[in-house]
Amino acid sequence: MFEDESLSNHTETGSAAKAMGAIVAIIFAAEIIIMSVVASFGRGEVPASIMVLDAVLLVVLTAPFIYVLVLAPLRKEYEMRIAAEREAHDMTQLAITDPLTRIMNRRGITMALLESMAQAERYGTPLSIAMVDIDHFKRINDERGHDVGDTVLASLAGVLTEAVRMPDKVGRYGGEEFLIVLPHTTLAAARQIAGRMCKTVSERKFRHKEQLIEVTISLGLTQFRKGEDLTQLLARVDKALYEAKRGGRNRVVVSKPAAVRTARRSRVSA
Repeated sequence: MFEDESLSNHTETGSAAKAMGAIVAIIFAAEIIIMSVVASFGRGEVPASIMVLDAVLLVVLTAPFIYVLVLAPLRKEYEMRIAAEREAHDMTQLAITDPLTRIMNRRGITMALLESMAQAERYGTPLSIAMVDIDHFKRINDERGHDVGDTVLASLAGVLTEAVRMPDKVGRYGGEEFLIVLPHTTLAAARQIAGRMCKTVSERKFRHKEQLIEVTISLGLTQFRKGEDLTQLLARVDKALYEAKRGGRNRVVVSKPAAVRTARRSRVSA
């Protein structure tokens, strides 16, 4: 929102300058007209140079008052509005940002998911989501300390963010769990993305001071089905994550929508 603030300030300065110029021009023209009218009722004609000089002097004398009484208050009001908008924006960002990982928190990623669900429902585009959990995270905290655990969380957030595309969203859903929203992504494409994430994390060693920590993750994956609500969607992806952890961890488990499973059983029966 504030990326173009400098442009807005420049625009506002330009508008103020234009307004000031317009006022000065009006005063100048009005003074010339008045002097001409006065001269027409006089005995002699006032030289044009005298009228111009008089108008210039009037503009010079009145311009500071115009700025103080008209333009300065407008400028101050504009700056106050920008400051209020910036503060509101910062407060909103704080409300949806996890302070440790610097990515969206549970509230933020849930809002992003709801927005993506609405888009998918309206336009019929595919939407996949993944729930990520750090394997044996409690052991890392217990054996190496919470500082190491925090480093792992922050580092993993960076890895997951780097692995997704521009429209995708990553958020810390709670504890050591992360939710990834993949708009316009089929289940097959999401499976490839999740597989790369799993492989990248398992091959990387996270560093905390002089310690190197090996980490693996488990991922549950599913695709949004038209007509389902948030609770149903999250329940399916959470179940897939549970199956990934129960199946040995460091893997991806896909939960296909019920409609897909039903169609498959129908083909097998046939």
